[in-house]
Amino acid sequence: MEEKMERKLAMVGLGYVGLPLALTYALDGFQVSGVDIDPRRIESIKTSSLGMHEDFDGIPVNDVLRTCLANGSLNVTSKFDELPKDVATFIITVGIPIDHAWSLDMGMLTGACTELGKLLKRGDLVICRSTVPVGTTRGLVLSTLERTSGLVAGTDFDLAYSSERIAEGHAYDEFRNMPLVVGGINGRSLDRAIQVLGAVNREPVFKASSIELVEAAKMFENAQRDVNIAVADQLARFANHFDIPTWELVEACNTHSRVKILMPGIGVGGHCIPYASPYLFGSLSSQDECDDLLPTFISARQANAAQPGYIAGRMSRRMGGLAGKHVLFVGIAMKDYSDDVTGSPAVDLATALAKAGAEVRVLDSVAEVPREFGRETDIDAGSLWANALVLPIRQGNVDYERVKKLVVVAAGRLILCDFRGVFEHDADVLQQPWYVRL
Repeated sequence: MEEKMERKLAMVGLGYVGLPLALTYALDGFQVSGVDIDPRRIESIKTSSLGMHEDFDGIPVNDVLRTCLANGSLNVTSKFDELPKDVATFIITVGIPIDHAWSLDMGMLTGACTELGKLLKRGDLVICRSTVPVGTTRGLVLSTLERTSGLVAGTDFDLAYSSERIAEGHAYDEFRNMPLVVGGINGRSLDRAIQVLGAVNREPVFKASSIELVEAAKMFENAQRDVNIAVADQLARFANHFDIPTWELVEACNTHSRVKILMPGIGVGGHCIPYASPYLFGSLSSQDECDDLLPTFISARQANAAQPGYIAGRMSRRMGGLAGKHVLFVGIAMKDYSDDVTGSPAVDLATALAKAGAEVRVLDSVAEVPREFGRETDIDAGSLWANALVLPIRQGNVDYERVKKLVVVAAGRLILCDFRGVFEHDADVLQQPWYVRL
């Protein structure tokens, strides 16, 4: 007979994964406590003033937050020792940052496990949902929890791993409707984790033979997308070299039933795809092993990391140099319809242009504009100031027809760098000398 599940849990980390997951459980009748060591994050949650663009069956995340905080189904804190003492299930969603040299910073995860270990009791369950290099859960996570708790994993407490597979902006739907892959250090850990995760998820569960398999699966899911994006972006480079319309070339290729080339862009951003290959590399012990086992992923990561620099070079040639030029970015987030600038290739492109002497301003009422760039709030004023308008992403609150009219009125004084194919099907725009496509 299946053991009755206690409908209480604690979420360790309240970022773009942890907070939507906490709210998903809260909306399903769980009593959820969340901890995040960033006091600013906790304050923005408590005041329901997040810039995060998530909705829960059409209800914006800040409205859901207000409801869950008011009815007590969600409580948050920046201090581990303020978590309820009777919670027996802990879900870890802490990230592992990487730097430009692809080095992994395990400090945040180690710190979270250290603090969590001080709270662990016999009979507790810990589920790690962070994306991690192979061996991290059974290694760093397990050893840190055991050392700080004095308990033994698999005997005194249970430990499992299940990768999160969501896309920002679709978290609630995908937490409920994306199939789960789960591994545990023993059968009891696996069964308990499936029970907790399945309480809000409606899809089948893949019971993996090991935690390491699940860790690897998560990385290859994202790294494969990194390779696919590299293919698309290099198609765009090739098309530009021969003056072939990029978007039309992609559409032509995709008429083949077994071909699916993605939409090209200026690079890859966010928390997931750019990190996947470095996590794979971090699972290995030497550069020689990486070169031998993962050459395709190394090449793809290098190509995608270089894409903003390539685009900056194209703009420099098109504008006769960048020194003293004015460039207005219409959108700065890491992907379409997002408020997140984490690893944004738009930021990388803007930085490259600024280093080459251009003055950069950003028009984006959704994402936080980095301090090194000027902020523009009016597209009409921005178009009078700028020598180039850059569309690196699509943003939902931008009037693109207005953008087009302003460039037409500028009569060649202003170029439009459409790097997201906003006007890919506008025959009039495609023929204009002021239009720069990817």
